[in-house]
Amino acid sequence: MNVIALLAAFATILSAGFGALLLLMPDSRRGNFAEQFALSWLCGTGIVSLFLWTFGFFVRGALLAGFIAIVCIALPLTAWKLTGQSAIHFQSVRWLRPIEFLLAALLALEIALIFYLAYVHTLGWDGLWNWEIKARYAYSNGGVLPVAYFQSEGRSFSHPAYPLAIPFTELWLYLWLGEANQFWAKTIFPMFYAAGAILLAALSARLTGRTWIGLIAASLLFFVPQIATEGGSAIVGYADFPLSVFYLATIGYLLCACRSDDEHSFRIYAVCLALLPWVKLEGMILWFIAALCGALVIWRKKKSSAHLFALLPGLFVIIAWHLYLSQMHVVSSSDFLPVSFATFQANIHRLGPILSAFFSEVADTKKWSLFWLLVAIGSGYFVQRYRDARSL
Repeated sequence: MNVIALLAAFATILSAGFGALLLLMPDSRRGNFAEQFALSWLCGTGIVSLFLWTFGFFVRGALLAGFIAIVCIALPLTAWKLTGQSAIHFQSVRWLRPIEFLLAALLALEIALIFYLAYVHTLGWDGLWNWEIKARYAYSNGGVLPVAYFQSEGRSFSHPAYPLAIPFTELWLYLWLGEANQFWAKTIFPMFYAAGAILLAALSARLTGRTWIGLIAASLLFFVPQIATEGGSAIVGYADFPLSVFYLATIGYLLCACRSDDEHSFRIYAVCLALLPWVKLEGMILWFIAALCGALVIWRKKKSSAHLFALLPGLFVIIAWHLYLSQMHVVSSSDFLPVSFATFQANIHRLGPILSAFFSEVADTKKWSLFWLLVAIGSGYFVQRYRDARSL
């Protein structure tokens, strides 16, 4: 029964995401099945977690879960009717060349191995005490985080101010399973790995015009320990990898929109941009960077100023979450100093040790393997291909 409930939870997430995708992109631009699967997962986790948080103000328990399940199922049907399509089509897949077929098979094997590694490993520290703990508390309170959690000094170690995309995706699984089960909660993270690998392959192939380059890039992801197997990787329940997948989609589809004036890719960019601050607090920094890039593209391509409205949903998420925290009177974690000029001035002497620790970390080949070498090669290729800014 647990497997059936888990599949139902996944199906509703993908259904919600696919419904959003139907509204954002017409048949001809929606990509192949794998790309649609990856985007449906990203959009679906954002939609379900936001709905759980929003509608949790009004209903709880089985009524909350049932209402959101109905919305998830109705969303693609409504989108299908609104778009006036006679049927839902997937982009046809051309026959792969032998080398492309082998690379695709390798990528599929790697994704299967990530699922296995997640199966045999437990959740890491952050996975348990920053994210799963929120899902567990919310499940025990009818799907809503209790006010006492935000105000408890004893629970400040779990960062109650962190947003809820990851814990409320886990909560959605718990509501379907009928219990808070950490074993099944782990399964969402291999799904993020699969989505990230597929999008890396699809976006790389689209930007280079060569399918085999995209498949190689996605296949090499598995051989970076910090991403695939180390602490903080895709298998131990940290939010860093899902955040990186959302950021990949944000910047990747912005590049696609920039190159070909593809409005539908720009819409995907806008949706993923809005979800960045909902995954982790650090996502606000990435949102700011990606929003600046989007504004630059709008200016460079002389797009209508109406495109700037695409930057507003993420800002709304940031403001809404901080207003919510202020109403909850959340206890601040002691892990971080307040952000201010006085704090910067008092700690400027630590800049040297911080930079030393940073370079020591990125130079650790046991964690990063050939990652930075590949980044350098990729950056060199990008600069060589687009050295004339007008080619963008």
